[in-house]
Amino acid sequence: MKELIVIENTPAVISVNFDDLKKHSTALSEKYNNIVVTQETLPESKKLTTELNAIKNEIVSLRKSEAARATAPVKVFEAQMKELEAMWEKNRQEILGQVAKFEDETRKLASELLCAMRDELWQSQNIRPEFRWTEYESLAILSAVTATGNLTAGAKGKLEALVVTDKQMQDQTDMRLLRLENESYKSGLSAPLNRGHVEHFLFDSESGYSEKLAKLMKSELEREEVAQQRMREKLEREQQQKQDAEKAKAAQPVAVESQPVAKKPEAPRTAAKAGKVDVTVACTFTVNVSASISDDAIKAELRKAIAAAGITTLQTVSIHREQEAAA
Repeated sequence: MKELIVIENTPAVISVNFDDLKKHSTALSEKYNNIVVTQETLPESKKLTTELNAIKNEIVSLRKSEAARATAPVKVFEAQMKELEAMWEKNRQEILGQVAKFEDETRKLASELLCAMRDELWQSQNIRPEFRWTEYESLAILSAVTATGNLTAGAKGKLEALVVTDKQMQDQTDMRLLRLENESYKSGLSAPLNRGHVEHFLFDSESGYSEKLAKLMKSELEREEVAQQRMREKLEREQQQKQDAEKAKAAQPVAVESQPVAKKPEAPRTAAKAGKVDVTVACTFTVNVSASISDDAIKAELRKAIAAAGITTLQTVSIHREQEAAA
């Protein structure tokens, strides 16, 4: 294109008898500088300034007109060249638009191909939704697609590596949770920790996870020791209370039923089978019930329970309330 452009440039030449005019102006300046304005010379001085202003304006007018005449071809040249510039810029922008459209479509295709491949890899490797972390948008670039519209080997490799990371995180998490129960018992906990206990650091690095788990185990052991100590103290108190109650009960007369129960007549010894005798068995049960429950209700429930156990020879049931003994 450069060879097609032909420019003929003849620089403008403007000459003026500058030296003569400057010499004349200098001489007049010296004359005017020595003027002393008085009441008598004031009108003449004002007239002189008007004449000097006219000379100055004439010089300005000549400067502008001659400069405009000299630069007129330059302005025409600039306008013509700017018109050509605009034409070529328009062509350039049209091509850039086509380039941008192609690049956008290529990146969109790369994104769709990467998305489909990622989903296939997740499915084939049985990666659960919780661990589907791979983001592929950074791989959706122009160089990710071949001329035939397929993913390049490089793009596939990078995506596969990201999905492998998801799979490794899933395996690591599963293994940590699988070992959590064994590590809990190994540490001495009576009840194993579960995911809820370690959720906030489950995905930390191996060193971070191990450190936080050890602290958690220690804390749980201390908490469990405190709980067990409290339980032991409670059992000891209950045992002591039970012993005190038994002592108090032993000091009270044995209560008997208000209704006499006819004794079962003893069978003649001759009726007993050889080697066997009848035995009367007495058992004492302590049950904790509401104070509002009557003795008859308690007896009825005990008879039902014993009958359900297959014992049909129950004769008497006696009720002794400990609070009565304490009174």
